[in-house]
Amino acid sequence: MLWRAAILALTASGLTACSNAPDTLEQRIAMLEPHISVQMPQGASEPVPAVLMFSGCGGVISVQQDYAAIANQAGIAALIVDSHGARGIGRMGARLTVCSAARLRGDARAGDVMAALAYARSLPQIDASRLALIGWSHGGWTLLDTLTLAHEGAPPAGMEALPGNALEGVRSVMLVYPWCGFLNRARGHDVPAYPPVHALLAGNDVIADPRACGDLFEAQLETGAQIDWQVLAGLTHAFDAPDEPFDPRVRHDAQGAAHAHDWFAERLASGFLAGQR
Repeated sequence: MLWRAAILALTASGLTACSNAPDTLEQRIAMLEPHISVQMPQGASEPVPAVLMFSGCGGVISVQQDYAAIANQAGIAALIVDSHGARGIGRMGARLTVCSAARLRGDARAGDVMAALAYARSLPQIDASRLALIGWSHGGWTLLDTLTLAHEGAPPAGMEALPGNALEGVRSVMLVYPWCGFLNRARGHDVPAYPPVHALLAGNDVIADPRACGDLFEAQLETGAQIDWQVLAGLTHAFDAPDEPFDPRVRHDAQGAAHAHDWFAERLASGFLAGQR
């Protein structure tokens, strides 16, 4: 039965978490590297900027490929990070454990962000001084947790230590309908004043409440963070994902997706034209 499978999965993930020693940065890179898709713009002869992509709780779907194509057209590399594949988490396992926050919460997946950034910096075809991050839903939660951990110098859950250059080269952080609920670390911890954060929220989102994000962002503005956000009226969670598994709470919207694609391209352009930090 489905409920029995869920209980077994949760128990197994809990036992695994208890038995594993914290990862070093090198171990996390080694785990992730086979599951990072590096997509380069055509004709690049010199190192190019890069945007690192982190999917929602269900795993990598075509929406990441759509945004990667936009980045490539602008002369920017895209690195799609498959956190789920690196852990052998399939679609059903993701729905039962990751989407329920029983496994791989934002503060733990933040270690993947640190490792993916370190990996990107090691690639000769990538300009390590011009990096951006984008996360959808659970990936947005992950990026907010990553920012708070870097600001405090604290290691992500499951990691031995925080890299000394955790956010080096990161000029822009983009969030698309992020989870800002009670487990989001940014609800009680500050994000740094740099890099700037840009968010796109869906007005009719009943999965990741845009009001929770608005409250969180308002609070962060008071502490000196650079955050701007848009709320797209009438759209649902995952409005830009044409192949999202059936969910009555989710509806693809072609016009909304086009707006999100333009927003993404504009944020990339403005972020990479900004002065270095």
